[in-house]
Amino acid sequence: MCLVLTMLSAPSWAQTKAAAATASAEPLSAMAWFAGGTWVSEVKDPSDGSVTKVEERIRWSPNHQALVFNVDFDGKPHYDGFYAYNPATKQIDFYYTSSAGELTIGTVTPDADGKTFHQEFDLMHVNGNTGHLRSTLVRDGENAYEFSVLVQKNGDWQQVFHIRYERKAE
Repeated sequence: MCLVLTMLSAPSWAQTKAAAATASAEPLSAMAWFAGGTWVSEVKDPSDGSVTKVEERIRWSPNHQALVFNVDFDGKPHYDGFYAYNPATKQIDFYYTSSAGELTIGTVTPDADGKTFHQEFDLMHVNGNTGHLRSTLVRDGENAYEFSVLVQKNGDWQQVFHIRYERKAE
């Protein structure tokens, strides 16, 4: 009896698993263009003029259910995280940690144009304080995007920084 049930349920299980993989990967399709190569930028500190070289690598997770990323500052690991679809909230969530031990958790909302992505997120500092931020990524062709981060000060959202990333092949 057990063998018969196993044989009868295996095909439907396989079909369900395939359907679930396809359905859950679809919500990340708007962000698929981020995967591959190395995204580079240089950030100039306005206070002292120093420049930080930023390199970001984004790739599909082995099960193709998340976009995994790591970001280096001047060749040293700084951020590690991932984007994944949350089926309970029907949103794209992201999580990442910093080399300082901070944790960031947020959501991404792609615009219908397929080139603009709005992020809302909370940054948990190692001292236990939390900050709420927003960022916008605007795609510029296949190999570049603009990235702006805003923080709320006195009730208004103010830009903290704006940089341009360009993709180089690996």
